[in-house]
Amino acid sequence: MTQPLRITIEKLVHGGSGMGQAEGKRIFVPYSAPGDILDVEVKADHGGFAEAEIASIAELAPCRVEPRCPVFGACGGCQWQHLSYETQLEAKRGILKETLSRIGKIQNPEVMETLPSPKQWNYRNRIQLHVDSKGRVGFYRPRSKEVVEFDACAIADEGINALLRLRRREIATRDRGIAICADGGGGPARLASKENCSSGGSFAQVNTGQNENLKGVVARWLGEVPHENVLELYAGSGNLTFPCAEVAGCVFASDVDARAIDSARETQATLGICNVEFSCASAGKAAAKLRGRCDAVLVDPPRKGCGEVIEHVTALKAESVLYVSCDPATLARDALSLAGAGFRLKRSLPIDMFPQTFHVESLNLFSLEK
Repeated sequence: MTQPLRITIEKLVHGGSGMGQAEGKRIFVPYSAPGDILDVEVKADHGGFAEAEIASIAELAPCRVEPRCPVFGACGGCQWQHLSYETQLEAKRGILKETLSRIGKIQNPEVMETLPSPKQWNYRNRIQLHVDSKGRVGFYRPRSKEVVEFDACAIADEGINALLRLRRREIATRDRGIAICADGGGGPARLASKENCSSGGSFAQVNTGQNENLKGVVARWLGEVPHENVLELYAGSGNLTFPCAEVAGCVFASDVDARAIDSARETQATLGICNVEFSCASAGKAAAKLRGRCDAVLVDPPRKGCGEVIEHVTALKAESVLYVSCDPATLARDALSLAGAGFRLKRSLPIDMFPQTFHVESLNLFSLEK
């Protein structure tokens, strides 16, 4: 058995681990904190870097706090409950900036302070529960299909926890998992399939209050650039469409999900908004159809980014691209492609949509260089 290594954690990285160095390689340690002095045991050596676990803590970092959840560390839902909220916000800004520099090849990118969430706890308006053969109800352990039970989830809406307490026995009899959804305001929750827990069957943000902040910032940034006609790709059921319509001449919004577009059109009819045109089409087809007709583009792609449509977006010759990202790595990759077409990243705003976790949402403004 190898002897533990003594390392000092220097920073947090995407994925949630802290990073230190020993024997000429980077060591990544889950549930560590910047400033920790640790003795760690290497679990996987990959040559230039290694993954390790904490064997003992020689000195605790000042930024450590007591986790709120009793199953933190066993449950895979959160990675950063042991860190002060200020540390989490600073780390997310650092991760985004470093990724844009390393992958996107952007020198000293303008990354703003992370926008904090209105709620650090009990913010999730839906959760996906798993049930095992023993009737245990909970989330999976990290890198495992083992179910970890909990009485209440510290980041789930109070209405969700209330329904879980009330109907746990019923949920435990299911042969597979189920979602619990809430309205985000602490009101009544409901059981649903994963698909029926989202708006119009499409993706919807889990943090209701922070989503409102996101919509406001998108509309404000759009109002600061030429934006008579706006093309929105990956529009879903219109989460960002209708705020944009308040400041744009016309919004052409597209998504490949027919259910989401039907839901968006129903909302449009209810609100009586006339300057939005929804279409059900792939992002590439929508962009090709509107070439030369839009001066701003808004994209909110899934985690994989929008690499498959970057050439269509740049062919539009719009002056501005607003890019909402949920993954710094794919954002940086797409930023490199946009740079090749003459777009420069003007500013980036990390948005804490998922407190107590490492996930980084961001809004990014690219402008076409004249």
